[in-house]
Amino acid sequence: MAMALVGILKRFVSKSDDRAGGGGDSGNWTQVQTATQLLSTEYRQGLLQMLYEVSSVPPATFDAYVRTPIERYAELVQLLPASETHHHSYPGGMLDHGLEIMCYALRIRRKHLLPPGARPEDQVSVGELWSMGVLYAALLHDLAKALVDVEILLKDGTPWHLWNGPIPQPYRIRYRPGRDYHLHEAAGALMCREVLGGVVLDWLYSDLALFGLVMYAVSGHLERAGIVGEIVHQADKKSVSKAMGGDISRLSAAPKQSLQRKLVDGLRHLVKDGKLPLNGTKGSAVFLSEEAVWFVSPTVPRLLKTYLLEQGIGGVPSDESRLYDEMLAHGLIMPNPEGLAVWSGCTVRVGEWSTSKLHLLKAAPSLIWSADDERPDAKAIVRAASTNQEPAEEEPGEVAGLPVPQDSPVPAEAPQSDQGASEYFDSVDSFDVSIPLSLEEAATHDDHENQTEIQAFSVDEEVARERPASSSTDPGEEFLKWVKAGIDSRKLGVNHAKAYVHAVAGSWFLVSPNIFKKFCIERYGSDDAWDQVQARFQKKRLHIRSAGKDKRNIVSVSVRGPTGKTSKLKGFLLSKPEVLGRPPADNIYLKLNKES
Repeated sequence: MAMALVGILKRFVSKSDDRAGGGGDSGNWTQVQTATQLLSTEYRQGLLQMLYEVSSVPPATFDAYVRTPIERYAELVQLLPASETHHHSYPGGMLDHGLEIMCYALRIRRKHLLPPGARPEDQVSVGELWSMGVLYAALLHDLAKALVDVEILLKDGTPWHLWNGPIPQPYRIRYRPGRDYHLHEAAGALMCREVLGGVVLDWLYSDLALFGLVMYAVSGHLERAGIVGEIVHQADKKSVSKAMGGDISRLSAAPKQSLQRKLVDGLRHLVKDGKLPLNGTKGSAVFLSEEAVWFVSPTVPRLLKTYLLEQGIGGVPSDESRLYDEMLAHGLIMPNPEGLAVWSGCTVRVGEWSTSKLHLLKAAPSLIWSADDERPDAKAIVRAASTNQEPAEEEPGEVAGLPVPQDSPVPAEAPQSDQGASEYFDSVDSFDVSIPLSLEEAATHDDHENQTEIQAFSVDEEVARERPASSSTDPGEEFLKWVKAGIDSRKLGVNHAKAYVHAVAGSWFLVSPNIFKKFCIERYGSDDAWDQVQARFQKKRLHIRSAGKDKRNIVSVSVRGPTGKTSKLKGFLLSKPEVLGRPPADNIYLKLNKES
């Protein structure tokens, strides 16, 4: 029996060779390194120096409260990648990602007075603690991926879990098939004690409000993580956008029955066989530019689903938003600057021909054409409306200002940078790291953008009857299902800056018209019919009407940011919150106006 068990383990190890992560000795085992060895590269030393300089704490404090947790983190993650085929998917990617997020987060934190709304003297007295809390949340936010997303096999054949401590001997890893992509968020707090230690946790616990925000942030409850969650979320996006692209070449090695392999094979077949016209003029569904391949949405996803169903291939999500989520999760497509799948309002030019207001999905060209394939000419020039710049001029590495690690392979299609780590802060200051993190800034932006539309938000019953929805399915009901699914899956953020869903007065508040436009773009590929969807939603009578003489459907809330500046958001407040589930605690920055 013992010999048979050894044989099974040997076969498992043999079959794992081509899927093991990281480098190692001649037997493809990754050697365990000390924290000193792992952090000794010029790139990582540069990041540590940045943290020290910007934290402005004495050397002894930095060593005890920053460097020591980082060393524990390094000993745990070793050379694990941060993802399989997405960002930082090279050996050591998780360590680099953790350090980068800390640098971004500390820089963004300096643009805020913390804790929000506190007296200046209190902000001075606890400011250092809040800075450390932001750093700890940034470092820990993805660590649980090493617990639940990967399988670690030791050289003696023993499986290893990081909650038992650092990896004790040479190891291999492989990603778990069929893993839950949200489980790492729920498991986030498991490793806090292992990384931070009792002394740091005691210090953090001395401010219960901060302790709660950090714990919510590392556990994936961003709707409760407040300003700490927002800073970490923005810092994460900076680090991810810098390294976006992952190792697309590994997609071909994915198991043939996996969803990602089905989607990749289907897209390659449709493009290479000419079923999706490429770089043409009118009617083209795919455009190849110098740095990316762009797919028209929702045309290409729908054709892809149809093709896979015709081939008898199951397991493909019927809901397009879910399909987009899967493509993002597997690194098949690149998120827009807001972290969403669809790049809206793009302009495309091919030669003398051009078109505008297209909704596109963006991917690395290597998703379709491998290194051995003859790639067509990149004739298209795509301009993203959100940036108003040519994509060729907005490579993530150049914008982000963080160098590509010199000791790690560059992900496919990732930009390279000659910039040293010591130049990080100069470039970060020129980059828009101050993307609005406070609700007051987001509300001001939304008010400015939609100021001329406010009076058109309240569509009365006559208008609704004159403009019926073209589909036999009730768009109002579809909208509600979409919002609920987005809240449940956390695709729709709640109580975040720039979120379109908030908790106000014990109920759900939906920002209009933004949320209806977002629904239309994801469902229909265009936001032209947002007012019809809103009208159908109003007919369901699930919202509270204003208390004034006009009895408007739209109510307003005041937004008060940490600086005391106020602004307004307008939208729908549900009278029956249970239709979307139990709302979280009210957003502390929002207050329902009395006239509502």
